[in-house]
Order: sequence, then structure tokens, then C-alpha cells
Amino acid sequence: MGIPALVTEPEPNYEVRTHSVFDLEKTLVAFIKALFVNTYRLDNPEVNMAQPDAVPFDYVERAQSLMLKVPPNVVRGRVPRTVTGEIDPTQLPNVPSIIVQGIKGVVQTDEHLVTVKIVPCAYDERPDGGGYQDLLNMVEAMLIALTSVGQAGIDQAYPIVLPIHWKLIEEDTQPHFVAELVTEWELPSARPLPQITLGTPYIGDPQPPFP
Repeated sequence: MGIPALVTEPEPNYEVRTHSVFDLEKTLVAFIKALFVNTYRLDNPEVNMAQPDAVPFDYVERAQSLMLKVPPNVVRGRVPRTVTGEIDPTQLPNVPSIIVQGIKGVVQTDEHLVTVKIVPCAYDERPDGGGYQDLLNMVEAMLIALTSVGQAGIDQAYPIVLPIHWKLIEEDTQPHFVAELVTEWELPSARPLPQITLGTPYIGDPQPPFP
């Protein structure tokens, strides 16, 4: 499986790119989408349409057919929750899906660390719960890709900070199967601009900054 490299078109003046949490989310969505688009086709609710009108459905036949199966729908945004705080599978985007969401960060002297949660969701109506394996395959594919970009960072902009924590949601959510990956990313440190007095030259600069 190839590892996606550059996922956004370089701007004419690429060196002035804004490194922000918003752009980090967009970059991760494009990176993950490129990872799955030509490699994975998974069950989704509309796969029922591939079945004849006979009852009961033939789960084995449906699992072996690629008709109406789709790659994960990758989006950025809020992970849907119930009033008690658990992930609400019924409110997830069109499944299979992967949600990318920045959830917290910390600004330090020399860096800005941002935590991004990645939530994959698989769908499988078979009684044996085969969506569990689809979910593990999605998780493993992302782990391999996210840890293979090195110090250059994703899109040559965002270095990942290890470790990556991941877990399966153990509540009974069948036919949905949900996992969480918690990742950390390094952004440039946010620092205030120095106080500048008009007519006062910079230290080490023989010319004043303003006429």
C-alpha cells in the first residue's frame, strides 16, 4: 500500500502557508482520504439494495459482492455524542466513515502541540460482527501511514508526535463498529510580536524598521 505524500496543491507563494488547527484538520482529511480511496470498499447501509427481495437476506452473498460498497467517507467536524457523553453511532456520517476532529492543544515556549481525534466507523449487519475486522484494518492502515511520514511531516507541514493511542469502543453499537485514535501534532509556537517603538532600530539592524 502506497503512502500518500503531498495532499494539497502548493500555493504560488508556498512558504507563507498558514499552519493552523483548521488547516491541520483539512490536511489530515485529504491524507486519509487518499489512503483509502483506491484500496478499501466496505459495507454501508445501502448495500441492502444489492439483495433480491427474498427474505431473509443472504449475508454471505452480500459480503462477497463489491456492489454498492464504498471507501470510507472522510470528514472533519465534531464527533456526535449522546446526552450521556458516549459516541452516538446513529448520528455518524454516512458509513463507513472517518471523522477528524481537533480536541485540545497546549502552547509551550518552543512549540504548539495539538491533539486530534480520528474516529473510524465500519458497518456490517452480519450476525458474526465482521465489521470488527474491517474496523481493525482501517485502524492499522492509518497507523502505518501516519507513522511513516518521518520528520518531514504530513504534507511537509505537520510532524506527528508519538505515541498514538487507539482503542475500540466496546459498547454494543452493532451494526456500527467504532474506534478512536488519539494523535498529537506539532505546530509552530504562537508567540507575541516584539514591542516596537517608531524610529527605534532593531537590535543588530543598522536601519530603523520605519522611516
